[in-house]
Amino acid sequence: MAAANQLRSLKEEATCSICLEYFRDPVFVECGHTFCLSCITQCWEELKSDFTCPECRETFQSKKLRPNKRLANMVETLKHLEVPSGTPRDPILCRKHEEKLKLFCDDDQEPICVVCSVSRDHKQHRVLPIEEAAQEYKEKFQSYLDCLKKKLKDFIELHRKEETKVRHLESQIMSQRERITNEFEKLQKFLEKEKHCHLSNLEEEEKKSLQSIEDTLTTLKEKQSDLRSLITEIETKCQQQDVELLKDVKITLSRYDNVKAQHSAYDTSKGVKEKTNKKEVDLHIQIIESLDWRWARSFAAAVTLDPDTASPWLILSEDGRSVREGDGAQYLPSTPQRFANYRILLGRERLSAGRHYWEVEVGDKTAWTLGVCDESVSRKDNLIFAPKYGIWTVRLINGKYEARTSSPTLLTPCVPPRAVGLFLDYEAGRLSVYNVDDRSLLFTFSRASFPPTLRPYFCPQVNDGGRNAGALRILPLTGWD
Repeated sequence: MAAANQLRSLKEEATCSICLEYFRDPVFVECGHTFCLSCITQCWEELKSDFTCPECRETFQSKKLRPNKRLANMVETLKHLEVPSGTPRDPILCRKHEEKLKLFCDDDQEPICVVCSVSRDHKQHRVLPIEEAAQEYKEKFQSYLDCLKKKLKDFIELHRKEETKVRHLESQIMSQRERITNEFEKLQKFLEKEKHCHLSNLEEEEKKSLQSIEDTLTTLKEKQSDLRSLITEIETKCQQQDVELLKDVKITLSRYDNVKAQHSAYDTSKGVKEKTNKKEVDLHIQIIESLDWRWARSFAAAVTLDPDTASPWLILSEDGRSVREGDGAQYLPSTPQRFANYRILLGRERLSAGRHYWEVEVGDKTAWTLGVCDESVSRKDNLIFAPKYGIWTVRLINGKYEARTSSPTLLTPCVPPRAVGLFLDYEAGRLSVYNVDDRSLLFTFSRASFPPTLRPYFCPQVNDGGRNAGALRILPLTGWD
């Protein structure tokens, strides 16, 4: 019995954990485990890196296989130790009757002797010759083995895929962590630069204000001196005789009128205070809007015009960065991409994720429209210019600035913009439009449900007899200023 157990243990050591059969061309992997060359090759056939041991799950960066010749020799020796088919063996006897076990009881699933087969315990059972039963169960076990091997292979493949997902997720998280860190480092540098800029401006303004106050104090001292001199002169006049008092009275009265007129201009302390408070509020708004604009501008995008979408009335520059209305319609192919009824064209860039900022020079134009639109808007039918229909735009028309919401929203910029900045934050559902001249926010479309793909939108409007002949021009941008 001990020898049989040792032989069984030896056979287990000589069996591949993948195919569960004797090793064929056994090879080492880097962790020290051994597999059939064909089995491990099949497990790793689709991998280019991160090779995993099927037994201990250790991962290697390269596929290094070394032949295990000693184990191959041992397997061959073990095969010869097994009793060949047809070789007589010592019979295994029935414990109860001391007879050879020649039959198999299928009901009780155990080998029995001839005496057992006619006994009361097995008389009504299905009994087979032991060789026949062995063949049946061998076939059954073989089908089980095939199923189990297939399941093992499936689980190994599933495990490999899950490990690939883990590595991919770790890579994504690492990339996201680096991106967030870089963004905040840039933001910190940007805020520090802005702080120094505003403090420098404040210091310069302080110098100017203090100088102005010092000049005022000097003037006030001079005025006080003039007043004291005039008071002394008039007091002296009041003590003189009639003739002396009236002598040079015209000059005294003239001096009094001049001093009175000059000093009345300095009684403005209340007005100065109100102006200062308003200036502080304006500075607060200016800082916030400037930060907002500069942050948006850090996402500068390279936007160009798409001539395939341009209306026949529009003329594009050779560099694809400016557009104006021509003197008449050109002969151009009426493709599905080209706008037919409106003086519109789109940018080449398809925006379906992330943040993007671009600037358009409008100059002295009296009418224009800028924004973004759904890539799938009709190019031939009449359009409804509102977010509900996939168009988000701001325009100048008839001397008025307006955002084209469901009901147009009137805009009142402090300074007429000569350049307009557009900042799209796709994931946030936000399109912000800026006046680049004073860095103020003109309007924000927020909480928008953007379609899968947006395109930059340009409309230079009609020429209007030459009064609106200027071009819309996309300005070159760099990142952080």
